[in-house]
Amino acid sequence: MRVKDSISAIYPNMGYWLMLFIAGVFGGFYFTYFSKLTSPFPGIVHIHFSLMSVWVGMAITQPLLIKYRKLSLHRKIGKLSYLLIPLVILTSFLMMRHSYQTQLALLTENISNGQEIMSLNEGLILLGSYQAIGLVYLFWLSIFYSLAIYFKKSPALHARFMVATVLTFMGPTLDRILYFWFDVKYILPGLGPEYVSFLLIDIILLILLYFDFKKGRNLFPLITSLSLYLLFQILYFIVPLSEPFSKLMKFLLD
Repeated sequence: MRVKDSISAIYPNMGYWLMLFIAGVFGGFYFTYFSKLTSPFPGIVHIHFSLMSVWVGMAITQPLLIKYRKLSLHRKIGKLSYLLIPLVILTSFLMMRHSYQTQLALLTENISNGQEIMSLNEGLILLGSYQAIGLVYLFWLSIFYSLAIYFKKSPALHARFMVATVLTFMGPTLDRILYFWFDVKYILPGLGPEYVSFLLIDIILLILLYFDFKKGRNLFPLITSLSLYLLFQILYFIVPLSEPFSKLMKFLLD
């Protein structure tokens, strides 16, 4: 028999756990952003980081409002996400496009002056693969947020899909911490630090799924979330260095 959750009892301490992302964002982006604030950045960088900061703050605040039964304020703030998340997705895409075009210009210049021995086609495949991780997290954010909003009238489903949504913070923060602070370029041959984030996300969802199973709760949202995470993790391992993916990235980002 399925158990119906009390709204305030659904992940009551999640807001406190999500506060770890504040330290994660600072640590992950210290070398590439915070330590270079006096340097010139393209405007899109500051806009994207500001929107992401608001999104992190909202993700922390919303479960705390539920915990302390501020449901009306929770709903009002939640409606702001209808504008915020599309802007986060748009600026994330523009950041990918900026990165791709900058790297492509450098690659083309280096090939033309003989400083790069790889062919342009080989370079395009490599550049496309660099953007794959950002594209994967954009897919996850878009899908899980859409599911969370679709099921907003069902607190149990909404909360679980929102957990899957906020887990998309894991990669952009933890990957950079491992790479810049601990010089982790590979955890195994061919496997970069992003696979640590993948594994941690999967473990968190499996733990939540286990507790929901024990308590007789609806397993649909967590099984769906875990399946979609695993699917795109497998695709990320297989697809990025392929020529069709390279052509797709050039079409989207050039």
